[in-house]
Amino acid sequence: MSEEKVAGVAPELSTEVSDEILKLSESGNEYIDEDDFDSAIATWEEALALIPEPQNQYIQSVWLNASIGDAYFLQDEFKTALAFFETAKSNTAEDVHGNPFIMLRLGECYLEQGDKEKAKDYLLKAYLLEPDGIFYGEEDKYFDFLKANVDLKAQG
Repeated sequence: MSEEKVAGVAPELSTEVSDEILKLSESGNEYIDEDDFDSAIATWEEALALIPEPQNQYIQSVWLNASIGDAYFLQDEFKTALAFFETAKSNTAEDVHGNPFIMLRLGECYLEQGDKEKAKDYLLKAYLLEPDGIFYGEEDKYFDFLKANVDLKAQG
């Protein structure tokens, strides 16, 4: 199967490569469930390495970069996490701006880096995409920051 970009259509990986990425992704998920962040990251990076350049043309790179970014986020390594979420956001195969989780993590990472304007923008995007639950399970400080900086009632 050709992996060339066809007018406006995202390229696809071979079945073999897709299957291997899926297998590695599931292994990474098992590691993350055990709070073994380093093994999860290594496994997902191995899967990411199977995607040819430019990786941002393949949908698989969105969730691999987001997964790696999330593992770093969960370890309070916000600068590294931000880099992976920014890479996920650059994907051309999927409308990542419509993904509330990625918008949430971008906002949280920017807030942790002290960039309050970008934090506000991304946290608001996440909230508007999923107002009823996107902040569930997150530290209160993120939603508190958003409420303090945006009139959420005016957003509805």
